[in-house]
Amino acid sequence: MDYITAEEYELLSFFEVEPERASPDIPWPYNDFSYRVSLGAYDIAFGIYPAYKDLSLTIRHNGMELYSFVALSVKDVRYIQDPRIETLEILISDRESIWPRLRPTVLITQKYSAEA
Repeated sequence: MDYITAEEYELLSFFEVEPERASPDIPWPYNDFSYRVSLGAYDIAFGIYPAYKDLSLTIRHNGMELYSFVALSVKDVRYIQDPRIETLEILISDRESIWPRLRPTVLITQKYSAEA
């Protein structure tokens, strides 16, 4: 089965929290994982089912929903680390990606290209 490129240990590094698992006995990538992080005034919730490439991302600021994204069967989820910053790349399609970053500040960048 084809599942996301990001590995379990990479999502642990990115979110810096242990995820909640839908079923304690089912391993990566066949389980459903929920990561919840609080960073100052921001609360981030990220859910992923790696084998099916289904995910959700919600960001709240001071309790108010600021951003919400839900997708079934995205193209891929990749973990990107350079010397200064960790980022996820959510490939929606060959033309569109969302790049969430948590540190040093919470940021969502969305990119679209007219050409694949």
